Amino acid sequence: MTMSRLSRFVGASLLVALTASCGPKDKPIPADPKARSEFLAVAAAKLTLDERNVLNRFISRLDAQAAAGDAPPKVSVPRALELQRSYETQVTDARRNYQTTLEAANADLAIDVRDATVVVNDKTRPAGDKALRYVINVNNRGQRTIEQFALRLEFRDASGKYQAAIPNLELSGSLRPGETGRSVQTLPLDAQRHQYILDGRPLQIFAYPSRIVYAGGENLEPGKELQTMESLHRTKIE
Repeated sequence: MTMSRLSRFVGASLLVALTASCGPKDKPIPADPKARSEFLAVAAAKLTLDERNVLNRFISRLDAQAAAGDAPPKVSVPRALELQRSYETQVTDARRNYQTTLEAANADLAIDVRDATVVVNDKTRPAGDKALRYVINVNNRGQRTIEQFALRLEFRDASGKYQAAIPNLELSGSLRPGETGRSVQTLPLDAQRHQYILDGRPLQIFAYPSRIVYAGGENLEPGKELQTMESLHRTKIE
């Protein structure tokens, strides 16, 4: 074998070895469904069961992003695992913060929503428009005076299916410990989106504190923690 042929042989051998050492795990995950399926089948063989589960959850997020019209990023399997674990840690922390803050707010503010009735809307709306009238009773069962608060209200059917929501209903008026307040509110109804409510069918109304401002300026903001969770779920994979 001549030196020239020997050099070419050694070079080709090194290239094959380098390609094999990289393997599919270090290459970008293909966007094409068929190519991706074949790629992941090979890559998964070298992963632990936990890693495969993490990767599957990442792929589910990737599919949801693609369904929303966003181009999938070019990431390797190790990078996908890293991104998914980071995302899940952030979601867990945000969920824990939300639950802790909401429990503290619920301990101080008891909310009762009742007497929901479909009525003709006020005169500022076109004739014939209707609204849902309901009464909110709140009680300060904490030890501090509440100066202001906001509520998140969710309107659901008898099975729990979403019908409407008010993300941040601002209410003011000082409530000393033990005091109760009352507020009458209306939700404008649209025939296209709120037919279930307009039909007068059984309705569940859930109310949660989204913000409480205490005398002295201290506050609790479960709504802010909820927004953090929602923002994480909307975060694009890049």
